[in-house]
Amino acid sequence: MVENIRSLEPFKSARVILAFCPFDGEPDISPLLEEILREGKDLLIPKVEHDSMKLCKLRSLENLAPGSFCLLEPTQCEEVEPELVELALVPGVAFDLKGCRLGMGKGFYDKILGRIRGFKVGVAFSFQVFEEIPCDPWDQRVDAIATEETIIYRR
Repeated sequence: MVENIRSLEPFKSARVILAFCPFDGEPDISPLLEEILREGKDLLIPKVEHDSMKLCKLRSLENLAPGSFCLLEPTQCEEVEPELVELALVPGVAFDLKGCRLGMGKGFYDKILGRIRGFKVGVAFSFQVFEEIPCDPWDQRVDAIATEETIIYRR
């Protein structure tokens, strides 16, 4: 999966990348987090505060600690606006071939993804990708899905 993400042109060219710390069976993309920091790119990690999610610039993986929902989150937050994100790596419970994403139900990512102009990649295992899943008008779509087997571009 990590290799498939690395092969994406938007991953190679992006300077501001939104990623995530894996939670509860989500794909482990931590090698990419280290790589992004090592290459001097801006790594953004979500932080949930109250009923919203903000994007925090992370300078070191040592600045992560369990936060909301026991997710690893930045201990300090230099907030970055979603419009500046060039590549978003997004977890999900399920994705479909049209780019629809089913999340955990709080809508945090949908609110942020609607403001991101950059390339959006769902990160999932192959068994999480379906021909079609229910998709509401407010659900934000991804441009591609990276699995352990391949990259699937949205139809």
